[in-house]
Amino acid sequence: MRSHELKAKHAALEDTERELARTRDHNVKLSGEVGALRRDIDRVTAENHDAQKELKILESRNCDLSIKIREAEARLKGQEEALFVTRRDVEC
Repeated sequence: MRSHELKAKHAALEDTERELARTRDHNVKLSGEVGALRRDIDRVTAENHDAQKELKILESRNCDLSIKIREAEARLKGQEEALFVTRRDVEC
């Protein structure tokens, strides 16, 4: 009976050691995946930062262009009014 208990405990120990080895292998694999994910996070964070900087630049340019468009439209309106007056003077 003692021998049977020892064999059962030895078998349980071997099973536990195999499970421990599998768990360690899985842990190594997961550690590699975590490293890859951290690198991805760093890359995406840098891309996001660059995109935000580009967005601020484009928003500023958009504002500048909107101002230029309004100024050009005002000049055009003035020139159209001057042309209308000139045409009216020529026709009279």
